[in-house]
Amino acid sequence: MPEFRIPTVATGRLTLRPFVAADRPDYAALRADPDVVRFLPGGEALVPFANEIAESRIAAFRDAWSRGYGVWAVEETATGAFVGQAGLASMERSGEVEVLYALARPFWGRGYAREAAAAALRFGFEQVGLERIVAFVVPENAASSRVLEAVGLRATGDTDYNGFRVRGYEIAVAEWRRTAGGS
Repeated sequence: MPEFRIPTVATGRLTLRPFVAADRPDYAALRADPDVVRFLPGGEALVPFANEIAESRIAAFRDAWSRGYGVWAVEETATGAFVGQAGLASMERSGEVEVLYALARPFWGRGYAREAAAAALRFGFEQVGLERIVAFVVPENAASSRVLEAVGLRATGDTDYNGFRVRGYEIAVAEWRRTAGGS
């Protein structure tokens, strides 16, 4: 497999960087928190397997960057604390690119999800040259819906995906340039 470089992106308060082996305990703790995973595929049923999931997901996140985009580890720049994950992922069935994020509970309510999602969108549109980015949220996850709307995505309706009822969101590069990306 050819070598590829995973970029680091800095925001006002966060550093989005490649996952490293040392992130495994923190990422496992994130995946073991029922409040964090309740709206993620597999959700609470996978909590007992958090250590195994952390190992496999970190490897998958690194490998996915061969496409030119992927998921970063998110850390608080001022403290170096592991905050969670954020980035862009290719959806297997449709080939669409999804913006995603999951933050450890101590970092909720600080605007970090919005900041990380905005950075991922900027990277996708400016660096990768994507034309459109989507997202899917369990309708009961009002906080995540607010994040997506704050960074410019608009709801496209409800559907079923991987056994979940989800609300779809999308933003095209032209919309992004007019709204969130233009500022």
